[in-house]
Amino acid sequence: MELVNFNMQDENMLMTLLPLYQTYEAEISEEEPNEFYPADSFDELFKHFKGYFGGKTTYICVVDGEYKGFVTFHLDCEETPGYVDGYKGWGHLSEIYIDKHSRGIGLGKIMVKKAEDELKKLDVKGIHLMNLLLENGAFWKSLGYTDTGKIEPNEGGQIYEKYI
Repeated sequence: MELVNFNMQDENMLMTLLPLYQTYEAEISEEEPNEFYPADSFDELFKHFKGYFGGKTTYICVVDGEYKGFVTFHLDCEETPGYVDGYKGWGHLSEIYIDKHSRGIGLGKIMVKKAEDELKKLDVKGIHLMNLLLENGAFWKSLGYTDTGKIEPNEGGQIYEKYI
């Protein structure tokens, strides 16, 4: 397993990560990938994909040459805000995804640790994230994150934070 820094200028990398991202978006919206972004809306999907990942750092989890997941994070600031107010200057863990066939073997923990290590280099006070899936709460707590009791107003996810 290796973590590869996502290079948005690399067309092959873009086109390889895109289907994994599409599966992720469909999973959190509880739709089928072809329902979330139908084939005839590829240009819309691609534009959203490039816009979303711009200004953020993403590491791709590669196992035996295949993309199995990704973690995306950034400094919560005016240019790239997080999902909720009150965290400017904090690290924001904006996305983490592991292919459903590769879960439960520690890849998520490795990716979160990488994001935390990179955010620590920016001298952040802490890291925050939005948890959309209730079943993931135990995962975040096992990594030292605390459920703040706050709910993100647009998507309804739970806000977790961790001081570092």
